[in-house]
Amino acid sequence: MKHRWLALGALLASNAVLAAPCDDLEETVEINACLHREVAMAEDELDRYLEASRTRHADASDAVVSMEAAHGAWLRYRDSHCFAVYDLWADGSLRGAQLATCLLELTQRRTHDIWSVYLSTPDNRSGVLAEPPLPASASH
Repeated sequence: MKHRWLALGALLASNAVLAAPCDDLEETVEINACLHREVAMAEDELDRYLEASRTRHADASDAVVSMEAAHGAWLRYRDSHCFAVYDLWADGSLRGAQLATCLLELTQRRTHDIWSVYLSTPDNRSGVLAEPPLPASASH
C-alpha cells in the first residue's frame, strides 16, 4: 500500500513538473525525448551556476573544496533517489518519464540552492547570474 501512495505522489508531482515544451506531447517516446532534453538543459544551467560560484569564491579555496564535495554528494543522492523512483515504476511505460522528471526537478532545485547560497546577496542583487526558477512543484 505504501508503494501505491508513493507512486501516486510521484505521478501527481510529475504532472506539476513537466516542462512546458513537453506538456502537449502524447506519445511516451516523444515525452521521454523531450524530458531528456529538458534535463540536459537543466544540467547545463547547473554547471553554469557552479562555475560562477567557483569563480566568485576562488579566493576562499577551503569553501570551494567543500562546495565541490557537497556537490559530489548531492549528485550521488540525486541519482540514487531518482533511480529509486525509476525502480518503483518498473512495470510501467512511464518509468522513463518519472526518472527524467525527478532528475529535472532536483537539478532545478539544486541550481536555485547554488544561486541562493553562493551567488545571491542580502539585497537579492546577485550581479553574477539571475535567480533561476524553481520547479513548478515547489509552488504547490
